[in-house]
Amino acid sequence: MSRTAWSSALGAILLWALFATLVRYAGDAPPLLLTGIALCCGSLASAHRWRAWRVSAPVFGFGVASLFVYHACLVAAFKLAPIAEANLLNYLWPLLIVVLGAYAPRGAGLLPRQLAGCALAFAGCALVIAPSAFSLSSAHLGGYALALAAALCWAVYSLAPGYMAPYSSWATGGFCLGAGLLALGAHFLFEQPYRPGGGELAAMAAIGLGPLGLSFVLWDRAMREGSPAGIGSLSYLTPLLSTLALAMAGAVGADAWARLLPALALVLAGVRLAR
Repeated sequence: MSRTAWSSALGAILLWALFATLVRYAGDAPPLLLTGIALCCGSLASAHRWRAWRVSAPVFGFGVASLFVYHACLVAAFKLAPIAEANLLNYLWPLLIVVLGAYAPRGAGLLPRQLAGCALAFAGCALVIAPSAFSLSSAHLGGYALALAAALCWAVYSLAPGYMAPYSSWATGGFCLGAGLLALGAHFLFEQPYRPGGGELAAMAAIGLGPLGLSFVLWDRAMREGSPAGIGSLSYLTPLLSTLALAMAGAVGADAWARLLPALALVLAGVRLAR
């Protein structure tokens, strides 16, 4: 896999790892409002390349719908199911990228070591997100289904550029703007009105410019040039680095530090095996 693909994927992962920490500074803003404002701000990360936003209607519609549906499903899943369980199911998307990429028309099939590598990386992810044993409850089936739908949506969105009309990675700025406007519309329809303060708006802008903006440009480049198996397994660094950022900010318990090292070992072993 090229150096550009690795560096772009790592850049996106590092930005996503900051998301949870930045959300702490967004106050009590409703999820759809936060998502809408952040995505609209995220479009500014590629505003200097606005001409690249001119893509065909099917490409634009697919990009906007994918970003909106993914975030809407995830927000709803967190409301209908325990967050740890929903988030763990959502993190099946790297595994789905590996499997779907292997059996897509241009795929070369799934190697056993790639599947084993993703399983190891997922185990590391589970150790951080849900360290204690839990059982899926039938009372939360709707939330679980939405979390799985979010995972599938992101996997399909990640793999789709290779099968669509060529477009610039900077076009993701237009996708962000369209999805952000849809999220704001959903906020006005389904959430209570809320007026964020200056500090909350600044946090949302930071989320937009990084985790929900520039990260999408980098991710698009990585998926175009890299191996789905390698990038998929590497993506499991996201929850580990996110937990590390929260721990450094004092937002999680001291026991999180004890889980990080073995979880990191599992993820790195998985990445090495899946390459």
